[in-house]
Amino acid sequence: GIMLSSFKNVLLGAPGGDLAFYFFHWLTDLSGAEGTPLGGAEKFTLKFPRPVLSAFLWSIPYLQHLGEETETAVVEKYLQARFKEALPFLPAPTGPMAIAKLRLVAMAQSGAELA
Repeated sequence: GIMLSSFKNVLLGAPGGDLAFYFFHWLTDLSGAEGTPLGGAEKFTLKFPRPVLSAFLWSIPYLQHLGEETETAVVEKYLQARFKEALPFLPAPTGPMAIAKLRLVAMAQSGAELA
């Protein structure tokens, strides 16, 4: 949760649509860093790890709840959803090691079923 504290503080004073606009701007800025449109498209299709981009895009709906929920609650919901997506046949972990297990599955990014 602490990793989102500064981000949450910025969001508290911002209108609701600013978060989506920020991420849209970040994506276009990232691809626009290449000198040609083809170069920007290649950055996402060839150079940017697909699991990282996918996880980033996947997190946006959860981050939109930072205004009304704690950072910890947002991260836990995100990690639980990632676990359910990666391992739908298993119950989500519980107990003192639950967050560590959820984070491991999220960090695996692909092939989590092998973890």
